[in-house]
Amino acid sequence: MIFLASILVAFLCVYIAASLLRGEPEPLNGRYSVPGRFYTLKKLLAVCIYRGRLFLKEKGPGTGNEPDRRKMGLGSPKGDLHTEGSQAKGGGGLGASSRSSAEEMECVQQLVDHPHAIDSVYFMGFTEMDKTFFAVRVCRKPDDFCEMWVLLRVEGVGDFQHPIHPDTITSVDSKNSWSAGGLKLEVLEPHQRWRIAFSGILRRGLYRDNWTEEEGELLHVKFTFIWTAFSSVFDFDTDLHPSAIAQAIAKEKWNKKFFENLKEYNQQQTHYEQWGQYVGAIEIEGYERTELLLRGVRDHSYGIRNWTHMHRYVLILAHFENGLSLNLITLSISATTTNMKIGYVMFPNGRKAAIDWSDASLADIADDGIIADLYRISFTAGGQLYHLQVSIDKNASPVMFGGLTWGGRIHECVANYRLNLTVRGWGIIEFHYRNESGRQAPDFIPVEKFQEPVVPECSELVLALSNEACQCAAVVGSKGAQLAQLTEMQKHIRNQFSVPAGLCVTIAALEYQMKMNSSLWQAVAELNDVICSTPKNENLRQLCQRCVELFRKTKLVSEIESAIRGQLEELRLLGAEERLAVRSSAVWEDTEDTSAAGQLETKLGLKGFEQACNAVQECWASLYSFQAVQYRSQRGQPVPSSMGVVIQQMVSAQAAGVLFTCDPVTGHSGRMIINANYGLGESVVSGHSEPDTITLSRSLKGQCQIIKMDIGAKKQHYQQNAEGGIISDPTFGSEAAKCSITEDIILRLGHVALQVEKAYGNARDIEWAVKDTKIYLLQARPITTFYTESEFELMHEFDSALSTDYEWMTTSNVGEMMPGAVTPLTSSTFVRAIEYALQELSMKAGGNPCFSPYNYKYLGICCSHLFMNLMGMNSNMEQNNLITQKNMSEFELLGRVVNELSLNDVALINGDSPLWKRIINAAQYVQYMTTADSRANRLMAKLKTFQIQPANKAQEFYFNIDRQLPEYFEAWCTSLSKSSSSGMWNAVLVSVLSQGKTKWTSELLADVAVLYSTCSDIVSADIPSCIEAIAEAIRTQDQCTEFLRLDAKTAVSWLLSQKSGEAGQKFQSFLQKHGFRCLREAELHEKSWTSDPTKLLPAIQIALQSKKLVVKKVEMSPEKAIDSLKSSVTWIRKCVLRLVLPRARKAIAEREQLKAEAIRMNDVFKVAYWRLAKLMLLEGYLPDEDLLFFLTHSEIGQVLQQRSSALVTKAQRRRRLLGKQMGLQFKEMNIGKPVPIDQCQSETNGRQIALQGMTVSQGIVKGTARVVKTILEADCIQMGDILIVTSTDIGWSPYFPLLGGLVTEIGGLLSHGAVVAREYGLPCIVSCRGATSLFKSGDTVILSGKNGFVQKVEEN
Repeated sequence: MIFLASILVAFLCVYIAASLLRGEPEPLNGRYSVPGRFYTLKKLLAVCIYRGRLFLKEKGPGTGNEPDRRKMGLGSPKGDLHTEGSQAKGGGGLGASSRSSAEEMECVQQLVDHPHAIDSVYFMGFTEMDKTFFAVRVCRKPDDFCEMWVLLRVEGVGDFQHPIHPDTITSVDSKNSWSAGGLKLEVLEPHQRWRIAFSGILRRGLYRDNWTEEEGELLHVKFTFIWTAFSSVFDFDTDLHPSAIAQAIAKEKWNKKFFENLKEYNQQQTHYEQWGQYVGAIEIEGYERTELLLRGVRDHSYGIRNWTHMHRYVLILAHFENGLSLNLITLSISATTTNMKIGYVMFPNGRKAAIDWSDASLADIADDGIIADLYRISFTAGGQLYHLQVSIDKNASPVMFGGLTWGGRIHECVANYRLNLTVRGWGIIEFHYRNESGRQAPDFIPVEKFQEPVVPECSELVLALSNEACQCAAVVGSKGAQLAQLTEMQKHIRNQFSVPAGLCVTIAALEYQMKMNSSLWQAVAELNDVICSTPKNENLRQLCQRCVELFRKTKLVSEIESAIRGQLEELRLLGAEERLAVRSSAVWEDTEDTSAAGQLETKLGLKGFEQACNAVQECWASLYSFQAVQYRSQRGQPVPSSMGVVIQQMVSAQAAGVLFTCDPVTGHSGRMIINANYGLGESVVSGHSEPDTITLSRSLKGQCQIIKMDIGAKKQHYQQNAEGGIISDPTFGSEAAKCSITEDIILRLGHVALQVEKAYGNARDIEWAVKDTKIYLLQARPITTFYTESEFELMHEFDSALSTDYEWMTTSNVGEMMPGAVTPLTSSTFVRAIEYALQELSMKAGGNPCFSPYNYKYLGICCSHLFMNLMGMNSNMEQNNLITQKNMSEFELLGRVVNELSLNDVALINGDSPLWKRIINAAQYVQYMTTADSRANRLMAKLKTFQIQPANKAQEFYFNIDRQLPEYFEAWCTSLSKSSSSGMWNAVLVSVLSQGKTKWTSELLADVAVLYSTCSDIVSADIPSCIEAIAEAIRTQDQCTEFLRLDAKTAVSWLLSQKSGEAGQKFQSFLQKHGFRCLREAELHEKSWTSDPTKLLPAIQIALQSKKLVVKKVEMSPEKAIDSLKSSVTWIRKCVLRLVLPRARKAIAEREQLKAEAIRMNDVFKVAYWRLAKLMLLEGYLPDEDLLFFLTHSEIGQVLQQRSSALVTKAQRRRRLLGKQMGLQFKEMNIGKPVPIDQCQSETNGRQIALQGMTVSQGIVKGTARVVKTILEADCIQMGDILIVTSTDIGWSPYFPLLGGLVTEIGGLLSHGAVVAREYGLPCIVSCRGATSLFKSGDTVILSGKNGFVQKVEEN
């Protein structure tokens, strides 16, 4: 030991001496550090320190089951989240996370108190078929500044950039969003889905690399994309390779100042990235709308970033055709690491590997500012060496300047890549230089946007429009607040317009009125109770009318009258010649989410105090009109509501109308639209007269020009009536033939509108009036329609992302379990649970290296239809595991082997394992399957008492559901583990029978069907027997004729009553045993048979009408089944079959039982969600219970916390689209993103049609084909029909006793239809693709379960 220590000391002495004698090398190009003295020792110390920080992070405190929730993609418990502006802190630093949850990382961050604070989001995407590309960025900075990028290239159309480029500085639209310059970025689900929307002007032409005043060719462009993640998150705080960090630190000279700088800079910024797929559309002025699929990266950075600290960097972002994604950055930070090379590789199977070495050198890559066409770089990641070739497109290399002072110059160059010479890639290479020349563009002067003041709680009954408190919508309502804001603005816009003098009756006044008149409170409370409990109550309209009349008749309390009179006198608005306008001003109207146009009362041309007071009562009354109540209810807003009332001087206008500061239809921000007519604006806003329509163009410098004038008919106009009110007068021909306003007024209106838009920071719908050339503004509400989701977007908003076009997606298997489209709630719970269970299975089998909680690797979604990803499923096979086989797996799942997809193809995308790893994976997989029984027992024991913890409030009950969701996920994991065990026994049986051959003949399949013809205790097969038993009991009681005459509701009531006798007992016993099931039973929207027993009535009635006798099936023992085999089987193999067959039969029964238990758990949550829907209805969050299922699980939480009317409206649009989605059909096998089949394709004609399928149950039958597309058509099934369907699930079970045979388009040996058909001895083939399209109901067909075909025959 002493000898070894001596050697070590001697070695250290030699190393130290050699290092001291060695001279310090010169930095490359005088700036980029290289390894010097003690480099190896310093690198070792740096690695130890960094790994220590990571170790402490991993050992940090945890809470409850949060790690499991994160793996499941559920995030933190919703009751614990507080994301309204995360704490003001910077990055976490190397080895330390900056935030504790995904929700906190993904929300808009509160900026730290530093002049260089940032909160930046960046997206870049590109197509792989052409040169279409885009990059957008919003970087929030202090004082409402932001850096904004919009770069776009569309193949065949041109290159586009935002008009402010190459400058990037502008004002942010809102402090609480990533939005500026027409660009809006918003997170939909943390680390899963984002929305990118732009509507504005872009400049077409060559990208500019310097500032010029010339505007160039400007076009209106609109695009919207949903970005969906297909990779995990790479956090630069915690995921960088220790060696890469250590190398950069070890190259530098170590001293006190270096470590102080390193500590300061290290903790300043958090930066993380993720790759995904974009689905969306682009609309360019003058061109057709184009739908696109792109792939690319998103980046979120927050903390502190000072561009002057950054000397240079070169960033490579690339995605390759094999699904691999790359980030490689070489950077030089003057104060810390001057030669750092970091990055990562994302693999399509979910694994991420940090880059630990690269030969990239800033000294060799455009250090002189001249960017070459081609670069070659090598790097290592995950133990692999990669060689990268970068080809830069010089025609797509825009230049951007960062910061107020243009401290950084960025070249965003589009590039093509080659990885290891063969794999194609696409992306960008970004060159950053310190910009020494400073800002060349004019200094950016931020527009001082109007900020609604924060005022203390106001108890005043009346406020003048000039009062600051009147500018707050919470005090006087939205319309009154906007008028007060315009009153304040007119002082700052050099009095280019006026706002008529006036006052607001405050919200407090309405509350006081109701407090002093309790009958008003009682009427509103009664109305609220009715609409929340029974929204379709026929008396609702009458109750609303009664409430309105009560408000109208209830005289204003004296204090309110006195306050109104005093303010009107002070404003001198009670003169004999004065006319008043009284307008409703509800809190929720004329906002960015709701408009409520025309629903609330407006009274014009009023004379005197008494008419004004009566109008205030009319306005309050309109708050509870049927239309207004329905409007709030349909948007999830409470029926009891607040309102102010505006009383304003009436302008005796010579012309009036509305002005939109951008085109309200297209969103074109370079156009303003004016509607105008003579007299008062009422004729325009009410639509009673065709107005003049004037279109103006607006330049970037704020200049307006008339480009089009359409003279309206203007047959009538409104004027004030001398007696009070307003009257309609005809417009004379000569006046109607010319424009109602002069060109001077038009241009002045345009200029005023631009000033108002700038002050608010968004587009406005402005009501105006003109008298004696003086412009009055009467309203300036936000235009709310630009960023509304299109139908295309809603159709595809939940589509899963594919990292490569070589993924194989099939409707088989999962299409049987969940045919048709799923609702958003089911997608966010059941589908995620199945995905998690498949990921767990794959990890145990060695196919998946880690959980991917934010991605779909084994399932897929398109237009809300479900698919199975064969590329992912086959990653578990023999290339990674000794005991699994691709052919057998596909045989069980699909009913056939997909020879076109080879294991080599799978390995190219998802990789393979060496022999030693395959042995370990096999052992893990066996251990996983051996635990299936114990997990199953725990699940069944748990379900005896399991329930969601009850609560009487919707939000509390939602939190209870959310906390228990991991139990739901675990139930599906248990079911899948049992299915896997069952599949393994089936694989052993088929392997023994086929003598290890992988090509299975129809004779072999027929023998397998014989072996499985008797499987006892099949849960799903018991359902038809029970239905037959109920029907037989009704016959026995001589109630058959009477029962068939009853409607469904009455029939169920009879069966549940004591009068029904034995039939009722059997029915109630059935519900107790199988009542948690139904058609599409995993869909949370579908009520179970217990919740809606009427769903069973068609099956019972058909069973009653049929004369088929229930024939007891002949049981076939394992010995007898083996002896009857047609295939040649050796004596030894028969012995093995005698051992395996009983276990394989039992495994099938257990598989069905565990699926039933998982469905039982699903029903617990289904009932809970319906209960939650009822609570949300009662509390006014939803207009009806059904709508809950068109929100995702997380969106429900948002509705409960924020009362988001936008989400409620979106849910209603989704519900309207569900029927269209259900009607879509897809090919059984899809390579790349699935595309719906064209429903207009021609049908096949001919005298004979024959299709081949997979035999799962023997027998030959000739009969009438019954093609049924949905369960709703099942009542047409007749006795002896040969049913031809896409697939069957448990909901079809009651119809099996009627059938003569079964054909399904998808399915496998162990699919539902196969299992039940064998139990009933029905000839059955599955995987018979195209059967529902080629055959028609009424065709005479022969179904051969022996030879595996169905054929149409012509009757003579």
